[in-house]
Amino acid sequence: MFNKALAAGRKPAIRQGCYRVLVALLVLLASAAWGQEPAPVLLTADAVVLMNSNSGDILFARQPHEHLPPASTTKVLTALVALEKLNLDAKIPVSAKAANVAPSRVGLQPGDRLQAQDLLYGLLLKSGNDAAETLAEAIGGSVEGFAQLMNVKAAELGARDSHFVNPHGLHDREHYTSAYDLALIFRQAMTQPLFAEIVRTHNAELRIEAQNDPAGGWRIVPIHNTNRLLTGYEGALGGKTGFTRAAKNCFVGEASRGGVSLIVAVLGSAGKVAVWRDVKMLLDYGFSRYGLLPPMQIVTVAPPVNPASPQPAQQGDE
Repeated sequence: MFNKALAAGRKPAIRQGCYRVLVALLVLLASAAWGQEPAPVLLTADAVVLMNSNSGDILFARQPHEHLPPASTTKVLTALVALEKLNLDAKIPVSAKAANVAPSRVGLQPGDRLQAQDLLYGLLLKSGNDAAETLAEAIGGSVEGFAQLMNVKAAELGARDSHFVNPHGLHDREHYTSAYDLALIFRQAMTQPLFAEIVRTHNAELRIEAQNDPAGGWRIVPIHNTNRLLTGYEGALGGKTGFTRAAKNCFVGEASRGGVSLIVAVLGSAGKVAVWRDVKMLLDYGFSRYGLLPPMQIVTVAPPVNPASPQPAQQGDE
């Protein structure tokens, strides 16, 4: 007798197997259609990771665990800690120390007050170091206290090759991360709805309670996103830029096409043009792996690694 229960139990497995075969055939057909000899493209960054954001699989990596300065991509972790610790409606005062931190700055003044949510916009869109220190003081009591919280959170996420001493990424020899760690941190940050909303926003206005204004006056500060990927790459979901002379140009962000979402982390690109070329190249390569773009090869000065899974850490501004 035909076993309906057995047949019903087999259908999902059969369908899943057929789906996998269909995907494989589509990838092969795409490769054939685009040609079998893709031209290699040169990657300039010191370290990169390309990660499938859903599975965590690494599609491409170069020096993924190298300790490098992250510049303002640090602010991804700053935002993540702030989102977990702060009441977003709380009004936070700006100290003289935070207002006078080295650029870049939103333009906060000592005695100003603004909501935590506005500080996060200033942190991630304008890349304001003054916003970063204001958040750090409100949460950790000091920059040093907040850095301890950053390191605890990084460790929770499995970021073994990172150590943070400030919330903004201004250069310090003891402040570093790796491309792999940066991708991990960004992946977690994107699970926070407000973070995801902020990093895909092009422009915003901060409402700041003006200092020493007896009438209770406010001023509005317009800010703009420094992420060129939002207007220059199809499917871009957001990201964070970074630059110091020591770190060179850095970026971490995410893009999605055809149901595939990829995170790219780039540290130490050779310049403002090179960093966007590196980022777009890596994303193109990732989407080509799923048959969504023509096949391509990436060439690096040092041989890249393509681990099937992340390898254990080695001992050892914008």
